[in-house]
Amino acid sequence: MFQVLRHYLPAQKALLVFSETLILFGVNAAGLTMHLWRPTRNTYVALAHESLSLEVANQRCLVAAFLFAVIGQIAISFNELYDIRRSTSSHTRAQGFIVSAGSAIFLTLAVYFVAEVSDIGPLLDVPGLTLLETIRKLIFVLVVGFGCLWAWRSLFHWALRKAGVRTRWIALSSGEHVTELALEIEDHPAAGVELVGLLATDFEPTPDPRLLPHVRLTEEGLEGGGTLSGLAESNQVSEFVLPPNSSRTPLPTDELLRCRLTGIRVRSYESAFELVSGKVPVDALRAEDLRVGAGYDQQPGFEFAKRTLDIFVSLVGIVITAPVQLLAIFAIRLDSKGPALFLQDRVGRDGRNFTLYKFRSMRADAEEDSGPVWASDDDPRVTWVGNFIRKTRIDELPQLYNVLVGDMSLVGPRPEREHFVDQLAEDIPWFRQRHLVKPGVTGWAQINYPYGNTAEDARQKLQFDLFYIKYSSLLFDVSILLNTAKIVVLRRGT
Repeated sequence: MFQVLRHYLPAQKALLVFSETLILFGVNAAGLTMHLWRPTRNTYVALAHESLSLEVANQRCLVAAFLFAVIGQIAISFNELYDIRRSTSSHTRAQGFIVSAGSAIFLTLAVYFVAEVSDIGPLLDVPGLTLLETIRKLIFVLVVGFGCLWAWRSLFHWALRKAGVRTRWIALSSGEHVTELALEIEDHPAAGVELVGLLATDFEPTPDPRLLPHVRLTEEGLEGGGTLSGLAESNQVSEFVLPPNSSRTPLPTDELLRCRLTGIRVRSYESAFELVSGKVPVDALRAEDLRVGAGYDQQPGFEFAKRTLDIFVSLVGIVITAPVQLLAIFAIRLDSKGPALFLQDRVGRDGRNFTLYKFRSMRADAEEDSGPVWASDDDPRVTWVGNFIRKTRIDELPQLYNVLVGDMSLVGPRPEREHFVDQLAEDIPWFRQRHLVKPGVTGWAQINYPYGNTAEDARQKLQFDLFYIKYSSLLFDVSILLNTAKIVVLRRGT
């Protein structure tokens, strides 16, 4: 695992992104500079017309090749080919690369034409070629490039299967917390982690089928002889995972220190859970973790940069989506009685209430008889137009005004109603801590967990929210915004 944008990126995914960027860049660079290897008279004339030397022309072609490779990577990402679970299937992989290649060609040509008529033309220029030659060359190199990527991806998965490349863990505990960790490992194969087993302890004798046979851990070490480092070597394990709240658990300190000195990592339960799932394990969270634990600190200038990004994007978003918003208002008024805008009090930063703006997607009297209730799947209160604007996220557009005035941020926990906050705070520990930051139009929880209407859904989303708060940064925000754009385009998510 590598730590990128203050959260963990699986090594397999990092290797794929890096290697495939190099492959695309290499193919693009070869194709877009080929005419400069043995320039013809026409090439020299074209370069002279632009007052460019061969060296400068070659540099421009390489810059363009890299930028076109980035566009190709965006197309791959939007088609979810960096989801290892989807990419492992040869059929899904082939289908995904065909769609990605088409998307990349369309995006590349669109960006190229925009660049040609704007001031950024030199960044994407291919000196020495006519417009028609450039278009043909771009289509050719992208088709070849994506063919190479498909072959490389097939080889990559074959090599992973042969090598069995996974980080192997042994958990020094059993019980429900470790069971939850095991389920997260099963749900996130892209994390590249395998839980070899659990080590029985005197202090937690819970039976579990994953317990390693004939071995038990005591405060002095392994019962009946042997060492933890020897156990790790015999099971090809590279990391031990401590039990939750391990500072209160009697563990063989000398044995664990020897493991660390011999290169075997000893990881806290909380760290292991976060690494695999991208969530903070709320049931194992202690006040001490919040007071002095890792994370929960912000980089200098983060608040200013975040607010600047909020103002800029919300202003641009309001202007760009103005026609869509006007059409939505017109359609809502035609579809059902009542105002087009829906105003509702929500809990914001530091527990202060604010008025949230949305386009109305339900009947105007939706809660007249029932009082505050969560929306459900196929909710009969949702209107015909409301169903469309909810699926396309158009109903969320008025929240850009909340962002502009400072009640919300682009990225943050989903704002809840005070009625539900009071209920959930009684059942879920640390629920009010999500109000330490501004609520967001989108967020880490929103892009990782589907819409939910139960207390368990709220607990799962809280774990994502706390992870966002713990590792918040401007780059993390940008990453979430890009993923949100992908979800909206693919019409998936919450």
